[in-house]
Amino acid sequence: MENLVTANIRSRPTRTFISVLAVALGVILMLVLGGIVKGTLDDYLGRTVSLGSDFVLQPPGASIFYAFSEPSLNEKYIDIVKEVPGVADVTPVYSKFNAKYFGLIFGIDWDSFDRFPGHLQIVEGTPSLEGNEVIIDQAYASANGMSVGMTMDIYGNDFTVTAICRPGAIVRIFVPLETFQALNAAPDKVSAMFIKADPEANIDEVHAALAEKFDGYSILRADDPNLMLAEARMPGLAEFRMLIVLVSMLLAFMIVLLAMYTTIFERTREIGILKSLGASKQFIVDMILKESVIICGLGVVFGILASEIIRFVIIARFPTLQVSMTLFDLGKGLVLGVLAGVLGALYPAYKAARMDPVKALSYE
Repeated sequence: MENLVTANIRSRPTRTFISVLAVALGVILMLVLGGIVKGTLDDYLGRTVSLGSDFVLQPPGASIFYAFSEPSLNEKYIDIVKEVPGVADVTPVYSKFNAKYFGLIFGIDWDSFDRFPGHLQIVEGTPSLEGNEVIIDQAYASANGMSVGMTMDIYGNDFTVTAICRPGAIVRIFVPLETFQALNAAPDKVSAMFIKADPEANIDEVHAALAEKFDGYSILRADDPNLMLAEARMPGLAEFRMLIVLVSMLLAFMIVLLAMYTTIFERTREIGILKSLGASKQFIVDMILKESVIICGLGVVFGILASEIIRFVIIARFPTLQVSMTLFDLGKGLVLGVLAGVLGALYPAYKAARMDPVKALSYE
């Protein structure tokens, strides 16, 4: 049977190529788009944890994606936080998404932010952040051809790049807190407060004290990545990723269904000859399904290879964009791609197995 299946595939190279390409496109769509979503999320959370804070205080119902949280915390809460037993330090941030630079901008208090373990590690320039000054990280500078002394337009105002820091400090663009508050007409307001506990304090007790003091507010523990990940679920994010998978599978399903269904009509006489020679319904079904599996397998392999190439191109072209493709993701793409193709071949296989050999032999 194997020789018959491969012969059928080789006899129709154009249709086989289109089917393989369609399955590959579905896999590429699933892996690349899904990888961008997952990679961006993981990178962002990882950089948040790397700041070295123990807690993140935010307004009620806020998300760890600060761009989706209103800057409604009053700066007076800084003194209240410092009064909580076990709190060693606190630094406020004002965050806002900037469409021009496609990323978050943080307004920070340099003195307090610099006291945290994951502070800005300057590699070039002067560690100054006052007035209309801005500090960017190496990845952003490399991606946009920026250097110390150049200016950036932020909400209609020119900011001078005073320094470049190592990547890893939550966001990639930092401006003075007071300046950013003034630009957004939100004096004394911040989006979140990062809190560092005293090394001698009990983290659970400090967390309980903060929760009691700020009842109803969002208090995330930065030492629990799973908790932060759960809190970071943006509305519709899971649905978006599921939609990518469904569209990818539907694309492979429809193309294989169409290809196999058309093949049945073209090979009606061949199927009639096989059945007249004693081929069973199971034999016919297996033949169609094996052909589908080979086509889908080739499509999945091509799709995975192409996705890896696309991932390297994206990272090289856009260093600030992360694309995650783990072995699990590749395995999922393999299974779903083949599964979609097999499902698409079921009906054509069933139709071929039920074909009347007499009518098939007389088919023109």
